[in-house]
Amino acid sequence: MNSSMGLGVELLDAGGATVLELAKDGWRETGTWSEGGESGRWEESDDGVRLSLRPPQAGMYRLRLTLEDLLDTAGRPLESPLLVRLEVRNHSVDAPLLWFTALVTLLMAGIAMRSIYRNWRLRKVLRLEDNHLRLRCRLGGAGLVRVELRARYQRLSSDAGPLAPRLQAELQLEVSDALGRSRLGFKRVLPVEAHSSDGDHWLTVEEVLHLKVDEPASLGLRLRLPETIADGGEPWEIEWMRLVLEDGVLSAHPVAVLTLEA
Repeated sequence: MNSSMGLGVELLDAGGATVLELAKDGWRETGTWSEGGESGRWEESDDGVRLSLRPPQAGMYRLRLTLEDLLDTAGRPLESPLLVRLEVRNHSVDAPLLWFTALVTLLMAGIAMRSIYRNWRLRKVLRLEDNHLRLRCRLGGAGLVRVELRARYQRLSSDAGPLAPRLQAELQLEVSDALGRSRLGFKRVLPVEAHSSDGDHWLTVEEVLHLKVDEPASLGLRLRLPETIADGGEPWEIEWMRLVLEDGVLSAHPVAVLTLEA
């Protein structure tokens, strides 16, 4: 208490050469105060330093501390030992700056992703209470054609959940050209997802397909799902089917692509 000090700091490399040198002047004072019939003690100090540095090269280093002065308030030397607490962190980072940089990078990456991969064209959005649909639309050119399908099934007179652990439904897709000639015939068995809420049970089927159509053309699409799904009890009947059709789609991730026959 009530003293001042001068501390020399040197960073030495493995060969003993000084690569960093600095001096720290510090002080610490305490006293009493009184005002309006009240009193107490106060304390002020400047006795610490924080330093961030990048050594010229990785390796072994030594830190040398030299006490140059330790004086009382009258400037007389003090014989009391000086307690120095030192903490060294290797590969430390500035956390606020790191989070700010990560946020800005994420924002810029999001803008770039949206400008590159979200510039598609929405062609059709259909929802019908049937298990198959037909439509004709002009599709193709740069990018891919994306066919997104979702369907819902329910029991007509029973609230029972699925009796089988795994249910499946077959999707059929046929693509024809302007002359009605078949350009693609595709089938895939899809898993069926079971859902429940407040005692209500239903099934859903979802799939996303990508088609490669080199030149814009008038194409007819025919999609079919099973009208019912059997699990040993009352059959599940289709409630509705929804289609979203887009082209000019660019994907940031690898996707399986169906190619039309010549």
